[in-house]
Amino acid sequence: MAIQNYAPSRVSSLLTKLAQQPMTDTVRQPSLVPDGSDESVRAPVSQKSFSGSGLSLALSLASGQEVELNIRINQAGGLSQLELESDSELSSGDQEKLSEFLKQLSSAVADLFNGKASGSDSFKFANLKAIEDIELDVYQDDGNKKQILSFDKEGRSSGRKIEAQWTEYDRANGVEENHDFTLTKQAKRDDQTAIYGQMNYQWLLDQVDTAMSVMDDKQQGKELAGFFKSGIQALFSTASSGSQLLQELGASAQQAKEVIGRSIQVLASEHKQNQSPGINQQKQMNGLPDFNMSFSSQRQTQGSNSNEYQLGMTISQNSDQAKNEETNESYQTQNRRLKMDYQSARQQAIYEYTWTRDESIRNVFENGSLAASHYRIEERIESQLLGDPDSTKQLEYKDRDDQYFK
Repeated sequence: MAIQNYAPSRVSSLLTKLAQQPMTDTVRQPSLVPDGSDESVRAPVSQKSFSGSGLSLALSLASGQEVELNIRINQAGGLSQLELESDSELSSGDQEKLSEFLKQLSSAVADLFNGKASGSDSFKFANLKAIEDIELDVYQDDGNKKQILSFDKEGRSSGRKIEAQWTEYDRANGVEENHDFTLTKQAKRDDQTAIYGQMNYQWLLDQVDTAMSVMDDKQQGKELAGFFKSGIQALFSTASSGSQLLQELGASAQQAKEVIGRSIQVLASEHKQNQSPGINQQKQMNGLPDFNMSFSSQRQTQGSNSNEYQLGMTISQNSDQAKNEETNESYQTQNRRLKMDYQSARQQAIYEYTWTRDESIRNVFENGSLAASHYRIEERIESQLLGDPDSTKQLEYKDRDDQYFK
């Protein structure tokens, strides 16, 4: 495959073609070769400071192999750099995984940069088997709009961390948008495995949808919801259930039961059997590892505040368990907190919206059986239109405290 011109927006197309090539050399040099340019693809790329399109990728495989890929396409559409290297020759299995990774990355880049990511899982490439840490920068200039995507996934002894930033700049109207998230989850240690119950993260996805629906620009809200939810899906593992939700299973079901039996003397199956009919899914323990999530987005327009906005949201969960040896009672507690702040420019006024939500769940076990569950929710929503003399502050408040007994 000889060098040819590529439209600056077709980085994804080049990735697809690259994924189809054999990769057998110890240091793989694709048939697409650089044109001699020694410009560094790692040159600082921020906001409007770049021209052309390109990609920089550093990948760690479960086998211990390190893979690097650098692509640069100049403003005229010519390929000026293409380097794909690994530490040593890849096994056939690693080659297949790398090929699949590049295919999925190609699809993700195409969807995100073309505004089609709202209904897709943009970062599913991050959870492919045999793929460990990822450091990715993709930038694209199609002549009118510049976009940059940075994505980092890091597995740590204490859990996992994922970060992403997506920047868009439109030359025609001077609009610049920045969207980013930072997500972390703790490792599922033995003492955390006892926090069981509903193990999917549909609750989290629902909260993101609800938050983004507040935005004035509904299409923008839909795209942001897709971007943020893709990050949540990438944070957790990819075991699919029949309802197309993803689950974080950690240890095997039998291992989990054994740990629970040792720690609080009650199995997950017993918990579900003894669950009071009055406790719905929202009020159950979330079996996910504890997490912290931060999302933000903003839009600025040069020379005008029309359609500008700022959005920030955090979601967190922490869990604990304890056992009283004297009374033979065991306890589980779990707290979830959400806070969102949103401001948008509306003619001569500024719209402000604040949403806070706190949930806490506490289960009490006696002699290994669920005796009582305590659920509390406190929610507060405030909104006002600053600068409008006819506007008044709107307040919604909910505080509920429920106790259920066996």
